[in-house]
Amino acid sequence: MTSIERAAAGSLWAVLAVVLLQGCDGRGRRTSAPENAAAAPPKVILIIGDGMDDQQITIARNYLVGSRGRLTLDGMPFRGAVQVQTLDEDDPSRPEYVADSANSATSMATGVLTSAGRIATTAKADVDATTIMELAQAAGMGTGIVTTASVTDATPASFVAHIGQRGCEGPEQMIRANGRMPWLSTDCTADLKASGGAGSIAEQIAASDVDVVLGGGRVYFDQVAEGEAARTVLDLATANGFRFVDTSSALDAVGPGGKVLGLFARGTMPVALRGKDDAQAQLVAHENGQPMLPAPFTCEPNPFVCRK
Repeated sequence: MTSIERAAAGSLWAVLAVVLLQGCDGRGRRTSAPENAAAAPPKVILIIGDGMDDQQITIARNYLVGSRGRLTLDGMPFRGAVQVQTLDEDDPSRPEYVADSANSATSMATGVLTSAGRIATTAKADVDATTIMELAQAAGMGTGIVTTASVTDATPASFVAHIGQRGCEGPEQMIRANGRMPWLSTDCTADLKASGGAGSIAEQIAASDVDVVLGGGRVYFDQVAEGEAARTVLDLATANGFRFVDTSSALDAVGPGGKVLGLFARGTMPVALRGKDDAQAQLVAHENGQPMLPAPFTCEPNPFVCRK
């Protein structure tokens, strides 16, 4: 495990790596070099800490290696921070002041501003926005995503899919009411295949030309695909040329060339570190209704993480 992975362990954010490989045609075959090959990097890896800022990095550094220690992240040659504007869904000329992973990742992946919850689609007009992954594929580059979250989660999805709501992760989530928490209800009717859309996020990943997809989210690929009698989304992925793996040893055995889909958890990947004796870092309501922090605790390796 690298230091950047340990920095994310035990926290509420996910790490996403978007990989663009120069000189591949999407199937591992070399292509002719571009005219400015001397200036073109052989590969580009964009690492996104979902919901992460300097304060989370500082906490991780202090805890793991001490204030004078260095994480792998500290030695990376390029680091950046970005402020993303969120638009009002009903009136995109107006700003909103609370963003989410979906519209933030959409702006990173496409350069287009949109409203909260949208995956690589524009606010109100619902027009697909071209992603950097699609541009890379059109240029003959290999592409991939690796995430500690579900591969269908908002941040990775914004690089490989186009849909109106981030919650439409699998066929069963396309239209779903949630009476207790209405904000979690989904209605992606316009994105159904029956409506001429591309289907759920998992189905779009299964039909994609992305070379490498690794993370969690098996539950969405085990669902029966829209319009199919029995074939699952995973069946569609393998029919599209993806080699499926679900263990680290199977991933190690994968040779060069071809496409790989690795799903190593039903949902989000388990964190590497947890509170000692399974302590939970949750706010505790005080008697007067004011929140209070839990008692400090140390972390230990999560026994539910398969380390090999």
